[in-house]
Amino acid sequence: MDFEEWLKNVQRNEKKETAENGRPPSYEFMAIRKSDRRIVGMINVRYDLTEEMYRYLRHIGYCVRKSERQKGYAAEMLRLALKEAKKIGLDRVFLTVDSDKTALIATMKKNGAVLENEVPYLGKITQRYWIEL
Repeated sequence: MDFEEWLKNVQRNEKKETAENGRPPSYEFMAIRKSDRRIVGMINVRYDLTEEMYRYLRHIGYCVRKSERQKGYAAEMLRLALKEAKKIGLDRVFLTVDSDKTALIATMKKNGAVLENEVPYLGKITQRYWIEL
């Protein structure tokens, strides 16, 4: 899809009434480096998750451009997303990660993530974390 279509989709997904069928409402943010205005990553803050959604979704999902990884962007993006989560009324956020993703786990822990448990999911072990806001 082109940028305008993507932006309309992002705006639709901000409200429960207009979010894509079966998806929780969410806010999308871009991480843009000030020095060259380059997008280094994107982060999505979901809210109003149902009990069923906790099986396969999390409050926050993010990605960092491959060439920009290991530079601290993920930790800063997550820190800022946690502030946004608090603004929209969340008291804590739920995060998941494959147990072999040590860099992601370290990023989450830098931001206060506490391991709840590990569960098998799609042939891997998924770690489930909470961050109190």
